[in-house]
Amino acid sequence: TMASNFGNFYAMAVASLFINYLPMLPLQILLLNLLSDFPMISIATDSVDDTEIAEPRRYDIRDIVIIATFLGIVSTIFDFMFFGLFYRISPGVLQTNWFLASVLTELAFLFSIRSRKFFLRSKRPSWPVLGLTAVGLITALILPYTILGQRLFDFVPPTSSHLTIILLVVAIYFVVTETVKLLYYKYFVNIKLR
Repeated sequence: TMASNFGNFYAMAVASLFINYLPMLPLQILLLNLLSDFPMISIATDSVDDTEIAEPRRYDIRDIVIIATFLGIVSTIFDFMFFGLFYRISPGVLQTNWFLASVLTELAFLFSIRSRKFFLRSKRPSWPVLGLTAVGLITALILPYTILGQRLFDFVPPTSSHLTIILLVVAIYFVVTETVKLLYYKYFVNIKLR
């Protein structure tokens, strides 16, 4: 979540220079962090690729910072895309749609970074990871349509066209994140190890 939070932080800071309202309300940010971090409770139950546990490894904090920076830049770019798509409509539409996009990208991000391999070639996620991710995803998608979501979090129901755009951009985000991850591990880490 460090890379995603990096992207959200910088995008919101820059976005607030262009609009006279908060791009996402504080309560929405707290809910975003709760829903996107919720699956992390189960990360200890997740399946790990055999190559990851074949022998003891030493983690280099520089590697973590570098990959988090690369992926954080990707996250920032996509946050700017969401801002650009929705900021002219209304504060409620931007806040709701950016919230949805942020939750969905952070949940998708988990499935990219859980393995160094291409996500379809890695071991299947554990049932607790899948279940808690589904709870976060369903909650995020349903809440804007409920009275609770509208009154407590100031959400507005997203239109079907907005939801389609969000889902399409999230899918592109996942492909780009996965590509950056694979390129990083193929070229940067392998060069360093030689």
